[in-house]
Amino acid sequence: MREYGSWSEQFNLLFRDYLREHEDERKEYEKVKYALANQYRNQRDQYVEGKTEIIWSIMTKANQWSQETGWRGYHDE
Repeated sequence: MREYGSWSEQFNLLFRDYLREHEDERKEYEKVKYALANQYRNQRDQYVEGKTEIIWSIMTKANQWSQETGWRGYHDE
């Protein structure tokens, strides 16, 4: 659970929405995750740390995409 409108919530929503719209990025992320899961089967900290580079690479692109599309992680009601 994340606080509505928080940075943490928005980060995760942007990451999710960007990957939903960009199949090639989604497949690459999936490939990296599976490789890391196999490499660090019982070492969660190393698995999480191993994803850092690709997550920030994706988020850099997602940030640009959000600016170009006017993406908003939540909608005022």
